[in-house]
Amino acid sequence: MEKVIRKIQVIIFRKTPNLEILMLKVIPERGGFWQCVTGKVEEGEDQMDAAFREVREETGISGDKVRHVLKDIYSFEYLKNDRKIHETVFGFEVFPDIGIDTTKNVYKEHTEYAWFSPEKAIEISSFDSQKQSILHLLKYGK
Repeated sequence: MEKVIRKIQVIIFRKTPNLEILMLKVIPERGGFWQCVTGKVEEGEDQMDAAFREVREETGISGDKVRHVLKDIYSFEYLKNDRKIHETVFGFEVFPDIGIDTTKNVYKEHTEYAWFSPEKAIEISSFDSQKQSILHLLKYGK
């Protein structure tokens, strides 16, 4: 049986007082679309550790800047290159005045970032799974 690849998605949000969701724009060579933080769970790593690592790598946000964690708000599976991917979604609430630093990401996978209303984040999402993830965050957080 082929091993399932485990991935995480983290929806970073803040209340200013309106709810805002952080989106990152992927480099043009990889599609130029907006997305939340995503990444692979490394061998021997648990999903929560992977979520904190990916958030730190992609945004510069360290764990002490996360106010509240919403665990396992949604999960889904898909096939990519004939490999089964299982993705688990988390929500990380951060402090309203949080600083974002995408320059330290060694993979240089994003060109910019912005905070959007949930409605706008859903509108600009290229993937139905990400739209569903944001909708689940909104339901989970009530």
